[in-house]
Amino acid sequence: MPVTFHAPGRANLIGEHTDHTDGLVLPAAIDRGVTLVADLGGERIALTSGAVDEVVDVAADGSEMPAGGFGRFVAAVAAELHELGRAPVGLTGTLSSDLPQGAGLSSSAAIEVVVALALCEAADLELAPMELAALCRRAEHRAVGVPSGIMDQAASILGQADHAVLLDCATLEHETVPLPAGHGLLIMDTGVRRQLESSGYAQRTEELRAALPVLAGRRPAEVDPEELPALLAQLEAVPARRLRHVVTENARVRATVAAFAADDRSRVGELFAAGHASLRDDFEVSVPELDAMVELAVDAGATAARMTGGGFGGAAIALVVDEELAEVAEVVEARYRERFPDRTPALYRCVAAAGAGRRD
Repeated sequence: MPVTFHAPGRANLIGEHTDHTDGLVLPAAIDRGVTLVADLGGERIALTSGAVDEVVDVAADGSEMPAGGFGRFVAAVAAELHELGRAPVGLTGTLSSDLPQGAGLSSSAAIEVVVALALCEAADLELAPMELAALCRRAEHRAVGVPSGIMDQAASILGQADHAVLLDCATLEHETVPLPAGHGLLIMDTGVRRQLESSGYAQRTEELRAALPVLAGRRPAEVDPEELPALLAQLEAVPARRLRHVVTENARVRATVAAFAADDRSRVGELFAAGHASLRDDFEVSVPELDAMVELAVDAGATAARMTGGGFGGAAIALVVDEELAEVAEVVEARYRERFPDRTPALYRCVAAAGAGRRD
């Protein structure tokens, strides 16, 4: 009998490019994601996808790695589970997704998580939530070689309705944080596509790594922003900008959690704006289309807005009062099309949703 599993995508509210230096992040699982309907058992993993014209057929122990496509993530998850001692039990099923590809909503992590859940159940293996997230992160590294952090997989697994997840990527301590009452999420896809393998993501990671020795073993999340002038004076210009971003971004995560608790919407707006400016100017991962989406959303009445995800394209996110979501989305899309007639934007109204699991 087929079994259904679902893993949501994620929208990061604030805390961008901090996870790969063991920092603080504040993502939310969203009500869009990847669903797997499968018959468990057999010696191979055989999957078809409703979203792309691709068939995956790999060994249940992950020993066969496809050259490309989503099969890389499937095989990498199976290989990581095999290294944990999972029995090589396969499955046959279909993957479907309502996550827009390339919009920075973590479709790859959702695939990894949903496949891992199914393979664990197929072999009667139980993993703790953060153990599962860490395994899926390793699978992403294995599949595409991108030095990503653990945020995407953790958000997909730990999500809770109407809450974000405050995660310390070093200690893996986490807690759920209520979102501002009466607000929904507006995901604003610029239509600018990028892939992490071909973007400047790895380059930014290396530039940041070059700055870390001035911290004398501390991680950026442990540094008070008031220390930055003295620290940055020891660095070349580019590493200094990268470090300034992550130190101040970790501080903005803490401040945003406090502003949510106080229902200080003006402060939330200021923090999102500062976070976007830092990503644009210090980490240099924004593009004009993302800048425009943020500007247009705030002008249309959003409580707060900024780019979300790795950057170099993809999407921005806005917190919007529920009753105004439809109108804000309509205005932003129309004005964006006027400014960028060669782009095809897509706007999605979302809510923070429950994390991954079996759904039948």
